[in-house]
Amino acid sequence: MRNYVGAHADFGELDLDDEDPRHAMVQRHNPRKLRPMLVFLDGQGKEVTRFTGRLNSAEEALLLDRFVAEKHYRKTNFPSFKAAQR
Repeated sequence: MRNYVGAHADFGELDLDDEDPRHAMVQRHNPRKLRPMLVFLDGQGKEVTRFTGRLNSAEEALLLDRFVAEKHYRKTNFPSFKAAQR
């Protein structure tokens, strides 16, 4: 994976109270505990885009890779980018 460092986190089973320091991080990246979700961060840890839901094919996964790696998120969202590629 040339463009990414992968990490897996499943927050669905966590029951964090407001005093737990992990609570703010979970709330920031997945406030409604939606799954599955891919969150893409830049080199400084700032979120640049996210994808919620499932990928329907390898082609769609590769398209999402292009969307992020080529920084199309700066101009459009993934559904619009995907529709324009058809």
